[in-house]
Amino acid sequence: MKDSAARYSDEAIITTDLLRQLAYNEKMAELGKISAGVVHELNAPLSVIISASQMIMREEGVPEAVQEMISRISSEAQRLSHLTKGLLNFSSPDETVSDVDLNLTIDFILNFLNFEAARRGVMVLKQLDYTLPTIRLDANLLKQILLNIIMNALQAMERDGGKLLVETAAVEADGVSFAITDNGPGIPAEAIDRIFDRYFTTKKPGEGTGLGLFVTKSLVETMGGTIVVTSRNGGGTTFTVILPVSEKHLKH
Repeated sequence: MKDSAARYSDEAIITTDLLRQLAYNEKMAELGKISAGVVHELNAPLSVIISASQMIMREEGVPEAVQEMISRISSEAQRLSHLTKGLLNFSSPDETVSDVDLNLTIDFILNFLNFEAARRGVMVLKQLDYTLPTIRLDANLLKQILLNIIMNALQAMERDGGKLLVETAAVEADGVSFAITDNGPGIPAEAIDRIFDRYFTTKKPGEGTGLGLFVTKSLVETMGGTIVVTSRNGGGTTFTVILPVSEKHLKH
């Protein structure tokens, strides 16, 4: 009787947590739709600011101090414009299967997360192999994989002095790989075998859904690839993804 009651209680807790998670996901989906509209509306005034600042800078007789200020305004407006265009590109629901340059995609995501890395005091380093062949896959899904892993790494480095290294390389049998290494606290030995499990998280309550790495692994495998993690508690973590170059490996 006790076992039955305990099992019922556990199932009730799981059901409640699942419903809460579904509600949260729905809320975030709606927020994403609203944000996309806001970002789209920001593009118009940013374009005006950029055009106006460039016109002022071409005028004769503008004091040097004003020129410097206008140049700064133009630079910041262009940075925001690139960010908003990146957000719109990234949030597109359309399937974008094409020949993708892995290095350029990594650069896109790192630029997209530049403010987040700077805010956390994380130094981002790259060792990219620019001789890699292109990969035929859905570019938005690759961006999602990179975003999930890199954000996970940034969140693991809570102290100043964090370092993030992104590497790309060719692998045997017509494949390419990328590795993302952080110098965070690492993953405890008892957790590493569960790191890709649905709803499993090592983050503090309210900071993680336990779905990010589960979704990441699912997306990698959908592309015919593999993902592995190595970590030493207190010594950082490395996620390595290997993707096939040949289209025949893609799963539809």
